[in-house]
Amino acid sequence: MGLAVLILIYYAIRVPTEPSFGQRYVTSEIPVIFPFYVISTFKPITLTIYFIFGGTVLVLESSRESLKRFDTRGTRVLFTFLSFASGYELIWNFFAWFSTWRMKGGSLDVLSNTQHSYLFLPVNFNFVTKICFLIFGLSLYVALFLGRIEDDDRITSEHRKFDQS
Repeated sequence: MGLAVLILIYYAIRVPTEPSFGQRYVTSEIPVIFPFYVISTFKPITLTIYFIFGGTVLVLESSRESLKRFDTRGTRVLFTFLSFASGYELIWNFFAWFSTWRMKGGSLDVLSNTQHSYLFLPVNFNFVTKICFLIFGLSLYVALFLGRIEDDDRITSEHRKFDQS
């Protein structure tokens, strides 16, 4: 996750101004040497999201045993609701993004949401859609992960009861 923060800081310094919030992270490219040259560049926001998702999964999986001590039902309900809400926002963003593209044309990377009033800058569709997808994916993963922990505890306690009888 530290790499994600470094990428965000680096591009905030490298591209100090932007016409819409987050556009600096979708119009820049990071060259990556990948096997067979299938992928040669990544957008900074794409790498950031990969690092955040991967880091969160690693942290959760490594702390599985310590999380078993807590009652996670309320947290699971919260993350289930968060996945529902972010899923709705994700679908809305895709429809708004492509509707804007159909009306204005041009590059998908520079389109911003001008349908709402903002205090500072309008938000870049590509940037906000990737953030919404990250929130959706993480919240769904956490809800399912906590459900597996509850199931593991239930199965373990049933085995203990069976072994004692």
